[in-house]
Amino acid sequence: MPLSGGPFAYREFRALWVARGLSLLGDQLARVAIAVLVYDRTNSPALTAITYALTFLPYLAGPLLAGIGDRRSRRGVIVTLDLARALIVAIMALPGMPLALVVGLLVVATAASPLYDASRSAMLPDLLPEEVYPTGLGIFTITTEAAQVLGFAVGGVLVAAVGASPALFLDAFTFLAAGIAVLVGVRPRPAAGQTSQRSSGELRESLRMIASSPDLRRLLALAGLNAFWVVPEGLAAPYAASLHGGPTTVGLLLASIPFGCVVGASALVRFSSHEQRVRWMLPLAACTGLPLVACLAQPGLVVTLLLWGLCGVGTAYNVAANAAYVAALPNSRRSQGIAVAAAAMVTGQGLAILLAGVVASAVAPWLVVGASGVVAVAITLAMAIKAPRRVASPYAVAKNQGLA
Repeated sequence: MPLSGGPFAYREFRALWVARGLSLLGDQLARVAIAVLVYDRTNSPALTAITYALTFLPYLAGPLLAGIGDRRSRRGVIVTLDLARALIVAIMALPGMPLALVVGLLVVATAASPLYDASRSAMLPDLLPEEVYPTGLGIFTITTEAAQVLGFAVGGVLVAAVGASPALFLDAFTFLAAGIAVLVGVRPRPAAGQTSQRSSGELRESLRMIASSPDLRRLLALAGLNAFWVVPEGLAAPYAASLHGGPTTVGLLLASIPFGCVVGASALVRFSSHEQRVRWMLPLAACTGLPLVACLAQPGLVVTLLLWGLCGVGTAYNVAANAAYVAALPNSRRSQGIAVAAAAMVTGQGLAILLAGVVASAVAPWLVVGASGVVAVAITLAMAIKAPRRVASPYAVAKNQGLA
């Protein structure tokens, strides 16, 4: 389906899409600024990777907090968190802020991400008919990666030209604009679920629901596979230094994987049905690791950008995996179910980046990136051996489980 049609016919989808693009664009600008700031002040790959990894830690508490997105208006949750993050990032941007305080505020700002992302993802099926939803989610995936490409690429040049503080001020503005877009463009809805359970009780029920479904368990495992292709992002600054590059090279490296995902996801959304995308999930997942293995040959910048871009093409497997997973969750548990998957994915990514940064302090960054590709390929092959021959439509899965 053409990207200009389908979901874009719905006003609320357009508003949520604009908000997502704005906040992501500013967020990637901030990531470049923080990575360059920490590496310039410390010259330490380990500290740079640790700082990057800290942005993932709040997702550990995501499943416990995400029930708020089921008990409260998801629109209200999104707007409130956007405004709060705009204020926090604006404080980070003040000149002369100590590095430790900037990193601390970064952790506080990202603490809102699990609840925000779960509420936004859970709200999307309410804005679109079920036959349009998989395409809408695919467009969101493309938007996410495109914003990363633009944010990382522009961020490297911007930080090199004007410094970190203006980039952070721009990030604060994008959070503010995103919150206003949702407030104006998405109509209020009541909470999806009403329960007297404590958060811990809600979480236990959601975990039990996921554990009882083979389809959800398999899709959750695919979410965890994302840990390996994110290693190059965590090592972008030291990798660029090994190539004798500066902030612009960091931005180009960070942009290459998201650029590849835009290409892969766009092709899937435009030229295939959801069922066809599901069949391509494991082959594409294997393609996230194979190009990284080639980094063991120590290629130059141009070849490295190409390889990382091909890795990004493989990450398009998430288009089908995410749609199948969300569609199989009941609305009353959707935010929390999404947060469980996000926690599994981001925890794996954070630990992988942390470990990669520590190892990269002792060995060359290209060696660490290549090793992550080897592990990713091995895990994908193991999943392919155990994969079922047929995969049901996500809506069929939901109906069979009494969820739709």
